[in-house]
Amino acid sequence: MASVRMRTRKDGSTYYAVLYRHAGKQTSTSFPDEKQAQRFRDLVGAVGSARAMEVAGIAETASRAMSSLTVAEFLERHIASLTGVEKKTVGEYRRYLRNDIGPALGAIPLKKLTRDDVAGWVNGMEEDGASGKTIQNKHGFLSGALSRAVEAGELSANPCHRMKMPRTENRPYLYLTRDEFRILKAAFSEHYQPLVEFLVASGCRFSEAVALRPSDVDRERGTVSITRAWHKGGPDGYYLGPPKTQKSVRTINVPIEVLEQLDYSGDWLFLGTNGKPIRLYSWRANVWYKSLKKAQANGLERTPCIRDLRTTCGSWMVQNGIDLAVVQDHLGHDSYETTRRHYAHLDRRNHEAAAEAISRMLN
Repeated sequence: MASVRMRTRKDGSTYYAVLYRHAGKQTSTSFPDEKQAQRFRDLVGAVGSARAMEVAGIAETASRAMSSLTVAEFLERHIASLTGVEKKTVGEYRRYLRNDIGPALGAIPLKKLTRDDVAGWVNGMEEDGASGKTIQNKHGFLSGALSRAVEAGELSANPCHRMKMPRTENRPYLYLTRDEFRILKAAFSEHYQPLVEFLVASGCRFSEAVALRPSDVDRERGTVSITRAWHKGGPDGYYLGPPKTQKSVRTINVPIEVLEQLDYSGDWLFLGTNGKPIRLYSWRANVWYKSLKKAQANGLERTPCIRDLRTTCGSWMVQNGIDLAVVQDHLGHDSYETTRRHYAHLDRRNHEAAAEAISRMLN
């Protein structure tokens, strides 16, 4: 554990010594400035004495090296300068810095950051069990920030560039059958059954559904306008903002019988049993998991998550011959490729026609 001590020279001037152990011996490095000393202390704690001494250029240029901007300081400045980014995303970036990047790389001077440093951080996340998608997200944020540092002349090259990311197997989408959905729905209380049925009938994201107001529904035409969603963040824990992407702002058709069972008397179309807006994290813990356990006791053999109601909606459409472009618009996917990747395999008509064509040639 490194520490900083203020010392006084014979002429009365002060300097700051960082005390730490290196190669089994107690040693120290002096700095004229307290902030430089604190940076070096943090660097020793983050990467060890040998790497810290290498980065700082002990002993000839230690003071100069530790006077430069650190990775953490640069990223804090970078996040503060972002524009047009949702509060939720900014909060996520700050968590990346605080919980992941900071402890591993934050104390290293920006100009001294190497590809080996970044690779060690990535491999460490993989060893800790992080998913490939999570690692890609965090690495992507760091890489984007360092690209701006290159553009500004603060780095000569981006150490994240063209780094191969670990891959882990993602949880496959789960498409419920009609009978499976009936078992699941029956396990919920009467208060929440209309919400569960609306989720599978509309294909809405949960954050979109619970942000709907009665005025968003046209019961005569059987349409629902989706223009907002709840996001985590802000002083109250949640705030209203636009849906996930531009194409998520959409008007969809929902079966009239589903819309007729909803309560239009409140400020929000769906409310908790306490009369307040529904929040995903508490609803999942207090309602979804308990109802799912009851459904499994009643014969449901699989374990769907809330998102699987949305994917079930898409699968039912495709299985009934709805064109993928319509499914894309209904679900609010940003690209056709996303819809094709998740649902094209469910429509076997063209594949069956292909097999029949080969059969005719063989016979």
